[in-house]
Amino acid sequence: MKINFKRILAIILLFFNISFNVTAQEEVNLTNFQKNKVDEYLELSEMYDKEGNIQQSIFYLNKVAFIYWDAGEIENAIHYFLESVPLNEKINNYTDIKAIYSNIGLMYTDQEKLEEALEYFNKSLTIRRKVGDKAEIASGLIDVAYILGLLRNYDKAIDKVEEALEVSQRINNPQLTLNCFNLLADYFKNTGNLGKANEYLDKYASYSMHQETEGLKEVYSEQISKTLAEVEKEKAEKRANQLQFEVNKLKMKARQDSVELISSQTSDSLKDAEQLSRIRQIEIDRLEVNREKDALALKQEQAIRQKQKVMLISAGIVLTLVGLMSLLLYRSGQARLRVNKKLEVQNKEIQEQKDKITKQKDDISKSINYAQGIQKALLPRQEELSDYLSDSFIFFKPRDVVSGDYYWFNNIMPFNGNSDTNEGLKVNSDKFAISAIDCTGHGVPGAFMSMIGYNLLDEIIASGEIQANIMLEKLHVGVRKALRQGETDNHDGMDMALCVIDRQEKTIEFAGAKNPMIYMQDGKMHRVKGDKNPIGGIQTEPVRKFTSHTIKVDRPTWVYLFSDGFADQFGGKDGRKFMSKRFYDLLLEIHKDPMPDQRQLIKETLINWKGDYKQIDDVLVVGFRIE
Repeated sequence: MKINFKRILAIILLFFNISFNVTAQEEVNLTNFQKNKVDEYLELSEMYDKEGNIQQSIFYLNKVAFIYWDAGEIENAIHYFLESVPLNEKINNYTDIKAIYSNIGLMYTDQEKLEEALEYFNKSLTIRRKVGDKAEIASGLIDVAYILGLLRNYDKAIDKVEEALEVSQRINNPQLTLNCFNLLADYFKNTGNLGKANEYLDKYASYSMHQETEGLKEVYSEQISKTLAEVEKEKAEKRANQLQFEVNKLKMKARQDSVELISSQTSDSLKDAEQLSRIRQIEIDRLEVNREKDALALKQEQAIRQKQKVMLISAGIVLTLVGLMSLLLYRSGQARLRVNKKLEVQNKEIQEQKDKITKQKDDISKSINYAQGIQKALLPRQEELSDYLSDSFIFFKPRDVVSGDYYWFNNIMPFNGNSDTNEGLKVNSDKFAISAIDCTGHGVPGAFMSMIGYNLLDEIIASGEIQANIMLEKLHVGVRKALRQGETDNHDGMDMALCVIDRQEKTIEFAGAKNPMIYMQDGKMHRVKGDKNPIGGIQTEPVRKFTSHTIKVDRPTWVYLFSDGFADQFGGKDGRKFMSKRFYDLLLEIHKDPMPDQRQLIKETLINWKGDYKQIDDVLVVGFRIE
């Protein structure tokens, strides 16, 4: 037996010698005016960059990014925004970097790419923390929390909002505080914590009302802002003035009545003594009031000094904390820069590996696509079957680009002793062989097996062999020899069903390696089983034999050969296999339809059954009708 290894070697070389170039073109939806502006701004940016004017270079890059953003070209907009980031870092312009990352987050949010949006809002938050603006930090935390909420990660979202609330209350920012109360109420509601949700709804309402009346409270506070010491001091001064007035009044009265006092000293002595006693008491009271007033003034002065002392100490503590925080932020920033540089190197290496893998994948895909053309050229065209069996069809659907299933048919010519003189296919031959073969595996490995099997079957036919079971036995020996299965661990093989049609005798001889044959006569289905052993693989018996079955064709007969791909396909509403019984029932139901209609019904049934499930194996069904 002679195997055409030259043909196989040529196919293998073609598999791995294909190269190609793919040119990718971007579709840009810009008007001519916008395109001209983009070209102009990019030239200006490059010019200013060469001149060392980084600020202007950044300015024109951002204008290009906004043009693409307005045109809906999000990827290009992101590209030019990110191109300006290293330039901003050179001049420590972190305010612009923060805004760029926020813009990218907004663009990804609009595209509902929430994971990418979260990444860039987190980057923006990192820059805000570095800059140190408390209001910006709180706003950045709210942005991150909003995306986490859209991703239904409510626990992390709540953590971010609570941190933002603490910052906004510390800096007394009413609008940020109200936003935090509103988000916390919503997220606690989504987590099922209705108590917390209602608590923050109440806080939102009361704080909003508080802000509306804050102006009136400030006016009232100004009116009552005097200290208690000042109030007591004023009272004491008023009391002292009143007492002084009464003393002066009494002294004046005493001078006016001095003459009368002397002249009537004897009769009025008791009255004068009483008057003098009253004057002395008033003097004593006035001195006491003055002493209280001086004590209150001293107390007020001491309170002011104590307040100034506390303020100085507090300022010192704040400055110390600010210094420590600045030092920590600086060290953290330096560590982050080191980590970023390391990540940049790693990302570059990953990208290089990714590009290498992509190129290898593209090369392999091109090779496999070319191999598909070779396999199609190797197999006879399905239309050729109608030259030998006018009423027939072939349904062939590989799972991958190339297939491990294949069909084969050929006329069997009488052997004249020289295989080179046999012409092979002749329409007027008395015997015709046809087979459906399922090789081990699918894709490239299965395709190699199919080419080996196809060549071996051609060699067997060329030798003049006309018995179905003997053809299988010779094919088994040829596969084991070609794959050196007696010496290696290779156990690949084939399952197949083979028919030899004898037109003179009006019979079909069938032999099967694991696969059966189905035929219909008088509206009834008949199943002829194949032998349990495959072609090739492990052989435990001394010689592998196959059984021959002969069917008399004395009435219209429909015959079907197939692989197991259709019956094993998952699908339907429960995701189960189609199963052999359902497949046989389908063939029985449609067998009297025209052969092209049968092929279409088989195709539609497979598509409808498979639905969204992936095809798990190659599918091959061959059908023909004989009178």
